[in-house]
Amino acid sequence: MNITLFFFFFQFLWSIPNLPVFKTARTSQFEVRSLPDGPVLPTSWAGRLPVPGRQEGNEIFFWLFEAEDKAYDDTFIIWLNGGPGCSSLVGLTGGNGPVSFLANSTALERNPYSWTQLGHVLYLDQPVGTGFSTASSPYPVRNNDMVTADFVAWLNAFLAFFPHLQSKQIHLMGESYAGIYIPYFAAALLEGNSSHPLNIRSLSLGDGSWGNAAAMSSVTIGAYMHSQSMALKLPKDILSVFAAADSTCGFDDVLAQAQSYPPQGKINIPGNPEDFNYRRRRDMTDVIEASCSISPTTAAEVTTSIFNSTCYGPCAAYSTALDYMDAASAGGTGIPCFDVYDIHHDCGTVDSMALMGTYFSRPDVQAALHVAGHREYSACNSTILGTLLGAPSVVPPAYTILPALVTEHNISLHIYNGEWDMLLNHIGTELSIQNMTWRGAQGFGIGPQRLFYADNAAPVDGVNGWQSGEVNEGNATAGVAGYWAEERGVTYHLFREAGHSVFANKPREMFSYVRDVVVGAKG
Repeated sequence: MNITLFFFFFQFLWSIPNLPVFKTARTSQFEVRSLPDGPVLPTSWAGRLPVPGRQEGNEIFFWLFEAEDKAYDDTFIIWLNGGPGCSSLVGLTGGNGPVSFLANSTALERNPYSWTQLGHVLYLDQPVGTGFSTASSPYPVRNNDMVTADFVAWLNAFLAFFPHLQSKQIHLMGESYAGIYIPYFAAALLEGNSSHPLNIRSLSLGDGSWGNAAAMSSVTIGAYMHSQSMALKLPKDILSVFAAADSTCGFDDVLAQAQSYPPQGKINIPGNPEDFNYRRRRDMTDVIEASCSISPTTAAEVTTSIFNSTCYGPCAAYSTALDYMDAASAGGTGIPCFDVYDIHHDCGTVDSMALMGTYFSRPDVQAALHVAGHREYSACNSTILGTLLGAPSVVPPAYTILPALVTEHNISLHIYNGEWDMLLNHIGTELSIQNMTWRGAQGFGIGPQRLFYADNAAPVDGVNGWQSGEVNEGNATAGVAGYWAEERGVTYHLFREAGHSVFANKPREMFSYVRDVVVGAKG
């Protein structure tokens, strides 16, 4: 076949819908043909690949979907869940992938807001031992440096199998602890640690732990509780205790500085409230100190927990807040079935983690994903969580890594938060933005006052009947999704009525966000 005929033959192949353009003999072993109790899937590949340089048994699971729309063929999204140690299938089945669970069953249906309509999407279970990934014993990854090195080495091996992706525009996206993963991964890839030159265009951090840990928790929890006092069913005497703590601990002064646009200098976080590294895991409390009380229910007990706790460090407002909410819920005076990830969840909320555990533990499902014989599937791995949270503190990416990626590498940074997330509340995220310096200036000059919409996540001033700066409810029109700001290559979106996993509560709005802000962003 001569060159001209080959060219036209390739054009013909590319015109056939859903034909995998990078299907090869090497990748055919990973092709996913169907899922039990599931709808027809976009073209996809799944399986495990070893981590180069690690001993046998350390393999990372991936599920790659080809772009459903040829207009987005140049887009390559890599999605990571956090934890640390939580499977990215949480995102895939929870609202941003092509399938989701049908009501409270393990049957699957197509998700009309799948990001696979906006590009090639790669879901990873990392670090090793997460989800369908495997790890040697004893657990080999002990800190963030090792996690980062494994990711870079593995991605290089993956791209050797799928070289068609090497030249795509890469958008690294994730939530929660991925706020740590993603900046470190991007920095390592750009420092020449990748064997393939990569075109990283943006980072998206959702409800992420990327800033000063105390700033994102203790310093702002009182203000958040006051802002959501009705939803949280907080008595006035309990609110008064947290207000007093904000004053005594110096949090009020910090919040006042953070609410200045632009900020008037660096914002100093007083001391190290609660001796935070990134965030305290309350499920580890009994292991740390079995004798401490973690169930305050009265104003006096809340005061003692904040200022004189045997469990936590000084000014323990954050830990006390979460302990109080759990105790009030259990005692019948608070929110039934309180969920720190989404304060508006109730007892009727579907347990998606349980559905995932049941479905992905099925032998026929594992065979379809080329991981036959895997142990019982679990969405999150407590060994990884304990290992990485117990490791030496990770330097927050906000200090140097994120500013360098934006300033020196011209990478767009997109930060977003759900209004109903109490674990990593939006006030803490906004404080961290105001305390970060990039492209020669600190924070935003104008706060997140601009409205965005369910089907338009990046509207232009004067469009849709509003003007920049109009934020009161009287100016809101139908379909308002939240508030946003954009300056010097950084965007921030606050999603109304969404919890920790925004895509789960607002799949339509997140689809617009990825389309208009992430994929549509220009460097």
